[in-house]
Amino acid sequence: MTFLSLVLAAETVHAEKAHESVWPIVGSFGVDGPHLLVQLVNFAILAFILHRFAIKPALGQMEERNRLIEKGLADAQAATQRLAEAQKASDAKLNAASDEAAKILADARNAAKAAVEAAKAEATAAQTEVIAKAKAAIEADRVKMMNEVRGEVSRLVVETAAKVLEQNLDDATRGRLNEAAVKQLAR
Repeated sequence: MTFLSLVLAAETVHAEKAHESVWPIVGSFGVDGPHLLVQLVNFAILAFILHRFAIKPALGQMEERNRLIEKGLADAQAATQRLAEAQKASDAKLNAASDEAAKILADARNAAKAAVEAAKAEATAAQTEVIAKAKAAIEADRVKMMNEVRGEVSRLVVETAAKVLEQNLDDATRGRLNEAAVKQLAR
C-alpha cells in the first residue's frame, strides 16, 4: 500500500466515525440528510439566480451610478474652474475696457482743451483784425476829414484874404494861396 492509499483509507474511516457521531446530534434537531442535500441544491440554484439576475445587475447599476456621480463631480469641478477662468478673463477685459475708456476720456479732454485754445486764438486773431481794421478805418476817416477840413480852411482863408484885400483874385492866385494855407496847416 502506498502512503496515499493509507491516507485515503484513514480518512474514510475517520469520516465514517465522524458521520456516525455527528448525524445523531444533527438528527436530534430535525435535520435529515436527503432533505438537507435538496435544500442545499435549492439554495445554490436560488443563490446563482439571484446573483446572476438581481445582485449582478444591481451592482452594475451602482457602479454606473458611481461612475456618473464621479463624472458629474468632475464636470462640476471643471465648470467651477472654467467659471473662475471666465471670471478672471472678464475682469481682465473689464479692466482693459476701463483703461481704454479712461484713455479715450483723457484724449477727449485734451482735444476739447486744444479746441478751446484754438477758438481763443482764433477769436483773439479776429479781435486783433477787427481792431486793426477799425483803426485803419478811423485813420482813413481822420485823414479824409483832415483833408476836407484843410480844404475848407484854405477856402475860408482865401475868401477871408480876398475880402481883406478887397480884390478879386484870379484862379492862379487863389490856387497858390490855397497851397500855401494847406502847407501852413499841415505843419
